[in-house]
Amino acid sequence: MRIYYAATEGFDAERAIAPGRGRSMESAAAWSLLLYALRREGRLDSLPEAALDGHGKPYFAGRPECCFSLSHTRGFVVCALGSSPVGVDAQIIDAKDAAFAGKLMSERERENFVLHELWCLREAVYKLTGQGSLRTMPMRREGGEIVSPFEGVRCRLYKDLTGCECAAAAYAPEALPEELLRVDARELQKGTVI
Repeated sequence: MRIYYAATEGFDAERAIAPGRGRSMESAAAWSLLLYALRREGRLDSLPEAALDGHGKPYFAGRPECCFSLSHTRGFVVCALGSSPVGVDAQIIDAKDAAFAGKLMSERERENFVLHELWCLREAVYKLTGQGSLRTMPMRREGGEIVSPFEGVRCRLYKDLTGCECAAAAYAPEALPEELLRVDARELQKGTVI
């Protein structure tokens, strides 16, 4: 599995190499990042028709070997690409959210994570499994490892995105990368050569 990210500052959705599946600039940037990753890895030259699973996660029905997960937050898009199911999430860190920590985190979780780390982990695991509650899914650390409530699910946090938290989840033995791969947002636009 590889995880790509791009800062969206300066991204022009009108010149995106892939159309967004929604109406936002972030959607166009996320789908363009997926297309960039597929091309870079020699998997596909264009995006196949996407469908949504029962939990709202997009997938390529005709290309089950191309497993992916997308996330966007203010200023960044992230794409995890693997040969087996993956989940990824990114969240901007907003100090105002700290007021919700008591409602969304157990005492043990507050000892192991900050709110945005836990939320990203829950989102990544949910995107992977389609199971659990984003408000109450229990997460913990044991011996420095993040432990998911679902057997065989591995998780990792990333600190590559300034002002954001990012997490990925995959089924073992899929290896979670040590770091994210940065892509210049201009690479995600037509007619731009870097």
